[in-house]
Amino acid sequence: MKHQIEYIRFAERELIESLYLKNAQKLEDYLNQLLWWNDKINLVSRGVSRETLQKHIEHSLIVSASRLFKEASSVIDTGTGGGLPGIPLGIVNPDKKILLNDIVSKKIMACKQMVLKLGLNNITLKEGSIGNVPIEKEEIVVSKHAFKINDLVELLGEKKWKGIILLKGKHEVEREIAPVSKPLKLKVYSLDVFDDSFYDGKALVEIKQIENE
Repeated sequence: MKHQIEYIRFAERELIESLYLKNAQKLEDYLNQLLWWNDKINLVSRGVSRETLQKHIEHSLIVSASRLFKEASSVIDTGTGGGLPGIPLGIVNPDKKILLNDIVSKKIMACKQMVLKLGLNNITLKEGSIGNVPIEKEEIVVSKHAFKINDLVELLGEKKWKGIILLKGKHEVEREIAPVSKPLKLKVYSLDVFDDSFYDGKALVEIKQIENE
């Protein structure tokens, strides 16, 4: 069976803007901490501007609009780096349990300090490969530009994940899904609706295993 891919225009711009405004103070606190830590250990990219990091935080909130995310009680953010998208998602979704995962120990250390300072009791952390992280069948995996689809699916192996949500380039999807042998169903939401060059070519990608449908 071949992969099923559906291309859709993202229609939840107002929801994301509302989430940002409602949680602006705590998101600003996170932004300040992320800037501080980034100067020390290069969590995102060296010399990134405050404005650009703010856009990355807004970008992270887009996962909140996903039906897969809304239905999940437990979420794993792998390749989290400086806590994107996991920390912003944890701020605006206090009812969700979120695990931050990264293979780089200093990034997990920085995220731990930020989580503690922000008082985010719904976020836990685990260092190491996502391949070594236990995943329950009702959990979803999210990531922001950290993995190619085929690489992440391979790392997850036979784990019984409910779904994957990725923030990545929409033009990369078909190329990256081609090597995957297990049949997958994908919904690719174009983010051009934000009318900002930052979002050019970007997409929200939902992935499910067809046998789980």
